[in-house]
Amino acid sequence: MELPFEDAAHKLQVGYRLLFERNPLPMWVYDVKTLRMLAVNEAVVAQYGYSKQEFVGLTLLDLHHEDDVAQLQEHLKLSKGEQAMPRLWRHKHRNGELIEVEMVTDELELDGVQARMALVRDMTEQRRAERSQRDLQHRLTTTLESISDAFYTLDLDWRFTYVNARAAELLCCHRDDLLGRTVWEKFPEFVGTNFQTECERAMADGKTASFEAYYAPLGAWRKVHVYPSAQGLAVYFRDVTEKRVPEQRLTEEQETLSAVINATNDAIVSVDSEGLIKMFNPGAERIFRRSSASMQGQSLEVLLPEHVRPAHRQHLHLFAEAGGPSRMMGLGMVKGLRSDGQEIDLEGTISQVTVHGQQVLIAILRDVTERVRTDAEVQQSREQLSDLTQMLMAQERTLVKRLAQALHDQLGQTMAAIRMAHETIMTLQADETAAGVYRIQTQMGTLISQAIGQVRQVLIDLRPPLLEEHGLAAALDNELRNRSLTQPQLDFSIDVQPEIAVMRWSPEVEYAAFMVAREAIENALRHSGAPSVSVALSGAPLSLQLEVADNGVGIAGGITARAGHLGILGMHERAQAIGAAVTIDSGEAHGTRVNFSWQPKP
Repeated sequence: MELPFEDAAHKLQVGYRLLFERNPLPMWVYDVKTLRMLAVNEAVVAQYGYSKQEFVGLTLLDLHHEDDVAQLQEHLKLSKGEQAMPRLWRHKHRNGELIEVEMVTDELELDGVQARMALVRDMTEQRRAERSQRDLQHRLTTTLESISDAFYTLDLDWRFTYVNARAAELLCCHRDDLLGRTVWEKFPEFVGTNFQTECERAMADGKTASFEAYYAPLGAWRKVHVYPSAQGLAVYFRDVTEKRVPEQRLTEEQETLSAVINATNDAIVSVDSEGLIKMFNPGAERIFRRSSASMQGQSLEVLLPEHVRPAHRQHLHLFAEAGGPSRMMGLGMVKGLRSDGQEIDLEGTISQVTVHGQQVLIAILRDVTERVRTDAEVQQSREQLSDLTQMLMAQERTLVKRLAQALHDQLGQTMAAIRMAHETIMTLQADETAAGVYRIQTQMGTLISQAIGQVRQVLIDLRPPLLEEHGLAAALDNELRNRSLTQPQLDFSIDVQPEIAVMRWSPEVEYAAFMVAREAIENALRHSGAPSVSVALSGAPLSLQLEVADNGVGIAGGITARAGHLGILGMHERAQAIGAAVTIDSGEAHGTRVNFSWQPKP
């Protein structure tokens, strides 16, 4: 049975009123024209602090913040549809506190009055929370943007969700090019590196990770810290290239040094201030025939013969106290001892350095046993050769003297007698000799004179004139005068101070110096094409310097001997036989200078 319309309407009206009164959200009804409150529910009273009687005396404008009244009046001018849209407002509590609300309105007619019903939702706490969240996000963003470390976040799909400015700078990308893209897509060079390995492990295990990664495209090193979360990864990193490059360079230098130490044939042994071995390289193993392991912590004296150990201790102590950087060990040569007891000869230097505040001595030793043996044999050969040369020169002087004496006393006298006999025959047969015989006798006289002249020249060559009786200066002067007679187109000169002209040296020295000078003059005349040759003599009772110079084509400096020039080798041998030296080099204006220098060994 249906209710009458009036009863149904009354019942519906009661239901709406109950819905209005008991709604947990604040609701009111106000007059559209006067904006006065017509009805409010209990939730309004609870939220705003006014009683229902006080609310009925208020207008809509009384509930809004003063600064929002003008905006409200403009809002009320909007169409009904536009006014019905949810809108945020600032309302006032009875005690003056502000309440942020979201208000939805709808048109209705109440007892013939055009009214509007409002549903109000308190958004104060939500808005405060949103502002706090925005403030927190702003502070967090500001902090992340201001830190010196680079920072970015990745979601569970490895996509960039945040990138601070420092990260964009170090990654050499604009952040807009990174956000939303996966790290492996943007940086394929990371794939397969320890960066990928560590990040995937952190994501899978949920544990933080710290490591260093090398970014090959930029040649840069990064120190990376990865923090996993339910949303993905937070990645902090910083550039450590300036620190890592010197460390890497130091590592490379250490590896290079280690390789050099291990590859060198020399023994390198480091010891502490007490002389205990800390390093024993492969070269030392080979030279001393001992393993590095067996030598660790051993005294350096194990490598020395017993008879040199006391002196070694003293020298090592003095060197450590002196604090010098390095010096030769011994006088450049030291004795070593192999594991089989064999003594060896070593060249060594010792250096002193400080490592981690500790004094370390480093000895570098080279096995020169074979070289010392060879040098000794060579020195012995040189001494034997020098003795032989001196003996040959002594025999030469003796032989030359005897030959010269024989030529002078025997052949010379015989030739003189032949000349006298020939001249006597010519005198006796002057009137009776036939023309043909006379011509032959004249030719014979010419040949006899020529032979006598040749004997005299041989005597001069074999026995330098004036050398024995008047000394080196007089003999050199006579030599140049004789040369000028045969080479009148050349200019010969000699420079000898008066006190040097009367000075005498041992016969061996004077003879060697004269023969060197004669050979040098002969070479200049034959090969230099020089217009002048000069000789200079200087010295003291225990020293002698002789120079023969020309201004010809010159000769390369440092020459000792060359093919076809045995005279140069002869000059050196003559000088070495008496302990002198001969040097040959170019003069100031081309030409050649031959210097003979003698000084007795102490």
